[in-house]
Amino acid sequence: MRKYVGLVFLLGLILCITAACSSSESESAITLDDIVTKFREAGLEIETPMESISEDHVLADLGFKDVQRILVPALGEGEGGYLFLFENKTDLEKLKDYYEEPGKSTLMPNSHAYAQDNILLQMSDTMSQTEFDRYVEVIKDL
Repeated sequence: MRKYVGLVFLLGLILCITAACSSSESESAITLDDIVTKFREAGLEIETPMESISEDHVLADLGFKDVQRILVPALGEGEGGYLFLFENKTDLEKLKDYYEEPGKSTLMPNSHAYAQDNILLQMSDTMSQTEFDRYVEVIKDL
């Protein structure tokens, strides 16, 4: 009888660990390319330049795991924003606050920002709130 109790406990522990691992994998499995693809599938205008953010760029040391510059040609040449993936909420919230607080940022004052899970979307304030909300809806549906 004792063998069976131990076996059931061990089996339960293995199942618990497996479930925990699979849920954390599914959370981090999304990539920036996946999100950009979803934007395109939703009919949203988006271009992704080939160059990445260099180490000397002002955004390079802000705690994100990955970043993608995104352009929206309808806003004008070089206009758009950034899509970030973070390892932790603290760094995500710091950057979100940076973009949302007017006058605090000389880089992109008064810009749009939306955070969900480990994703942060930032877009130029030249984009209307209505248009920005369309991008946000795509992220909410992930």
